[in-house]
Amino acid sequence: MPETVEEWLTSIDLQRYLNRFISNRMGSMTRVLEIWEVELTSILNIEPIGHRKRIMKSIRDLRTRQKSLDSEEKKKKTAPSSTPKWFHTSEELLRGVDYPARYFGCAKIDGPENTKQSGAICHKLQGKIKDGQKVPEYRLRVSAEGIEFIDKQTQRPTCKYLIEDISFVSRDKTDLLVFSFISSDRKLNIKMCHVFKAHSRQQAFETCTTIAQSFEVAYQVREEKKKLGVS
Repeated sequence: MPETVEEWLTSIDLQRYLNRFISNRMGSMTRVLEIWEVELTSILNIEPIGHRKRIMKSIRDLRTRQKSLDSEEKKKKTAPSSTPKWFHTSEELLRGVDYPARYFGCAKIDGPENTKQSGAICHKLQGKIKDGQKVPEYRLRVSAEGIEFIDKQTQRPTCKYLIEDISFVSRDKTDLLVFSFISSDRKLNIKMCHVFKAHSRQQAFETCTTIAQSFEVAYQVREEKKKLGVS
C-alpha cells in the first residue's frame, strides 16, 4: 500500500495532479480511499476520461487490498469507507442547504461539457461586469431535488433547476472564488452554464461539494423508491 498521495499518483503515472489533491484537502491516502468518481470532475477538475478511469481503478484495487490486510491482521477496524466526507447529512440535503453567491449570469453551452468550456464562459461573463456595477446576489438552495435561486432582497425564489437537469459543476481554475454548473433546458433543447462568485474559496468549495453530494442523495432516494415500488 502506498503511504502518501505522491507515492500513489507516481505509481499510476499521474503525479501531475498532486497539487490538485493537496489543495482540495485530499492529501492523505485515507481521503483518497473515500473519493467518489463525481469528485474527480466537480472538485479536482480532472478532464481526461482515461485519467479518471485509471484513478478509480487504482482506488478500487487499493480498497480491496486494504480490506485484505485488515482481515489478515484480525484487527477490529472498519474497512475504508466508500462514502465521502460531505459537509451535510442526507437529511439536510432533503430539506435543502443555502449558500450565498453573486450571480454573473448564464450563457449557452456549445460543444462538450468540461472545465475548459465552463471556464471560458466564466471569464466571458466576468469580463462583461463593469467596475462598480452591482451584481445580483442570491441564496442558492441546494437539495436532492435541485438548485433553487432565492433573491437576497425579496427572499423569494426566482427559478429552480431540477437535479436531473444538472449535468456538470466545477470551479474556475484561475479564480477559485468562481464556480459554475450546467443545466439542460428541455423545452428549448439547449444547455446553459450558470456562473457564480462566492464570498470565500472555502464557501465555493463547500457549495460545489454539496451540489456533488445532492446527486448522490437523489440517487439514494430513487433507489429507495424502487424498493418500495413507488414511482
